[in-house]
Amino acid sequence: MTQYFFVDESGEPGFHKLSASPYFVLAMVQTPSWEPIDEFVELRKGLHLPPTFEFHYAKMSFPQKQAFYQAAQSISFRVRTAIVLKEKAPYLYREHSGFNMIIELLVHLNLRASPLDICNDILIIGGATDTLRSTLRIRLSQECRKIRRERPFKKIAAASSRVEDGLQVADMVAGAIRDMALGHTHVYYRTFAKKVVDLWEV
Repeated sequence: MTQYFFVDESGEPGFHKLSASPYFVLAMVQTPSWEPIDEFVELRKGLHLPPTFEFHYAKMSFPQKQAFYQAAQSISFRVRTAIVLKEKAPYLYREHSGFNMIIELLVHLNLRASPLDICNDILIIGGATDTLRSTLRIRLSQECRKIRRERPFKKIAAASSRVEDGLQVADMVAGAIRDMALGHTHVYYRTFAKKVVDLWEV
């Protein structure tokens, strides 16, 4: 059965000296369908929010975040994430631009998984350009050929987090993990910690 993997990030990719973001987090959330999530439809109603309200970590109030993570506990999803502490990151990543860093993190994050876990599925990336999708597809093919493995995705799609609940989950997961890494709070992470199958510290 096809699985759907939604990707979003928190922080700034790349290693520009002026970057104010010591951590960069890339989160990939696996769900069994690409449909609106019923629990979030009801949550928006319960919070008296419009049906088009976007759950976005950086813009939500404390009560909204609490309600979101409470509702998310009953939702079926799994999390794979890469956490980059820039001052300790391997040189392989330091030499990349932000664009290429995202590509390489996605390639290696997926190849860390068993072929039984990710195979012939669909990857959805928030705001991905055609160039990013094409480059990622090529890099995944190159690395899979080296290890004689089937490509993990039959389709790599772009979508907007404004309308995709799966991408909003990925955003909220990435934001919570980055806050945890920065030492701000572990409260939100603990609500979905059991759903995390790969917490990769790069």
